[in-house]
Amino acid sequence: MFERYTPSARRAIFYARAITLLSERAEITSVDLLGGLLFSEESRVQTIFQLRERFPVYSGCPYKHSTLPEVPTGPPLANDSKHALAEAAWEATRLGDYWIDNEHLLLGIMRARSCVASAYLARTGLTLNAARKAIKDSKPSRPDYGPVPLQWRIKLRLFRLM
Repeated sequence: MFERYTPSARRAIFYARAITLLSERAEITSVDLLGGLLFSEESRVQTIFQLRERFPVYSGCPYKHSTLPEVPTGPPLANDSKHALAEAAWEATRLGDYWIDNEHLLLGIMRARSCVASAYLARTGLTLNAARKAIKDSKPSRPDYGPVPLQWRIKLRLFRLM
């Protein structure tokens, strides 16, 4: 399921899972996904959008010094998180990117307007169009995550013809 995700996007989802476990919730919510994006100081989302300044409550990330409980299987994704991840994949494709990175996760959360994290982002004044533009403008500084499968490049051409 996560083969298109970059290591940093996978790490953000891992942190979202950790936040969920430490909060003793049954499902990974969109707010947990947003918290996962805030966890790493070196994240491209943090560099582009300064999310920690928009959400100062998370800037300390109190979970960093906690011990994760031993759980054989992690909590499942809540419906709003599934919707946000699907929207992230759609946004990556729309922008012509095979690899789904943290900035696509942020766009996915913003596109899933019914989720709580989307409402939090809207309150900061960050708009979907402004975020897309910032991501397009920063595309040259994105790391190379490896070759893009030929099959996906063909699919992208068909997508653009629609």
